[in-house]
Amino acid sequence: MAFAVDWPPTLDAKDTTLQCLDGRVIERYTHGPREEWGYPESAKGEWDYVPGPETGVAQQNHNCFYVVSPKIPRENAPLCVVLHSANRTAYDYLGFACLGRQIENREDPAKVMTNSPDDFYSLYLSSTNAEWWGWSQTRENRTKGINTPPPGELRVMDTIEWVAARYKVDRNRIYLCGVSMGGCGTLGIGLPHGEVFAAIRANVPAGTGYAAYRMGGLAPSPAADAPQAERDAWLKRASGAGLPDPPVVVDFSSQQDGWATTQPALVNAAQTGHLPLVLGWGPFGHVTFSSLIAKYPICDVALAYPWLEIRKNEAYPVFTRASCDQRCPWLNAPADYDGSGQMNAYFRWKNKEDAPSSFTMELWIAHPTVKDPPGMPDTATADITLRRLQQFKIQPGRSYGWQMIRDGRVVASGSCNAGEGGLLTIPHLGLSTAVGELQVK
Repeated sequence: MAFAVDWPPTLDAKDTTLQCLDGRVIERYTHGPREEWGYPESAKGEWDYVPGPETGVAQQNHNCFYVVSPKIPRENAPLCVVLHSANRTAYDYLGFACLGRQIENREDPAKVMTNSPDDFYSLYLSSTNAEWWGWSQTRENRTKGINTPPPGELRVMDTIEWVAARYKVDRNRIYLCGVSMGGCGTLGIGLPHGEVFAAIRANVPAGTGYAAYRMGGLAPSPAADAPQAERDAWLKRASGAGLPDPPVVVDFSSQQDGWATTQPALVNAAQTGHLPLVLGWGPFGHVTFSSLIAKYPICDVALAYPWLEIRKNEAYPVFTRASCDQRCPWLNAPADYDGSGQMNAYFRWKNKEDAPSSFTMELWIAHPTVKDPPGMPDTATADITLRRLQQFKIQPGRSYGWQMIRDGRVVASGSCNAGEGGLLTIPHLGLSTAVGELQVK
């Protein structure tokens, strides 16, 4: 095989364009490794040119990707980045979404969890089972206690930057998603890059170790009697201190999936470190298609969560200890839990004011339209932490006053102190299906 062309990417001279079922243009690009990524000389063979359309393990590679244009091409369109699962390729997932292509008879291409709207650009990236989107490349650094982006992550981020610039995408609406191995990559690559991604969705992620490594440690919290310094250090790592505010994370996992055994680290860190997590779970196992998850009505509510509407240039609230959450199988190792459930999937918000001295956000409980609606809450309480603030700056240790206005009257008010990490959390705030306006000064 011929060696792939060097960076920057070039259109595949042998297969420059394909066409989606709905007429959208698909372009295949190839490239070689950049020296800055740090791929070892021993990996040179992994960059051999593979003619498209590639499929299956034998044709996995690092050197090709596909860009799908919006149905009506335009500048400033959003971008959805897709990371494929183990044993598959970028073309396999492109085939699901754009060509109606099945590899096995049981598959449901229209319901694959990585499909994006037809007014988006879509970027289908490539990896190998051996690379695991960069997670396996961290092994040596982990043994040395070094947290640094692996070659796979650097390649993915450079490719996203190149595509975003070439196609002039909306920089405030770049999203990342993946299934299984791609879900592991989505968490590991997405969480530390809140400066790029507005939101990410990990579907049955094959472990959360990559995310823990890149976030500086999502290990189980210290024991209650541990020294305060140890607990403070853990909390700082768990909240992502020193990193940009993370993208909003949507995670679908199953207690019947062997890959979910590391979910407690992520869920506990989200609760304790005030990370933005929307979670759906049920006995659906390790699945690729939303039609299997939607069989459980509460999971269908989580599937309706509008993650592709979140913007990077707007603040968001983090919800923790919500009274409308089901009992999670991975939170504090409960002896009993709900067979299917959600965390934070009912909550919605809209920014109203983000000024240097005042902040206002609308908050409410949504009842999304689903096929078989479960009983949905009309009211709930939750701790609300403000993140990704644009102009309203939080000073650690300072006290801030707040009030909740609903139907033109103040229904709750108080003051609270910002934590050491610069996070402001309003405890036990009441929410309802009627829109409330949270004001902070």
